[in-house]
Amino acid sequence: MDDKKFVTSINCMDGRVQIPIIKWMKEKFNADFVDLITELGPNKILSEQRFGKDIQSIIKRVEISVKAHASKVIAISGHNDCA
Repeated sequence: MDDKKFVTSINCMDGRVQIPIIKWMKEKFNADFVDLITELGPNKILSEQRFGKDIQSIIKRVEISVKAHASKVIAISGHNDCA
């Protein structure tokens, strides 16, 4: 898998957004795989800049994606109707 390109998406856990995000990131960044880091409302968690357990968990998983898969692209996305 060393020759495969990974990118990383931080997005809502809502199943309706997973496939569109994967498809868009693969096409936009010519990626083979998309590491998904899912949370309920991650854009709000990150924009509030509260360094609690939620944001620490996101950071830890991003670090794993970057170190283990050499991901060089990280997207943060949200959607309407978020619970």
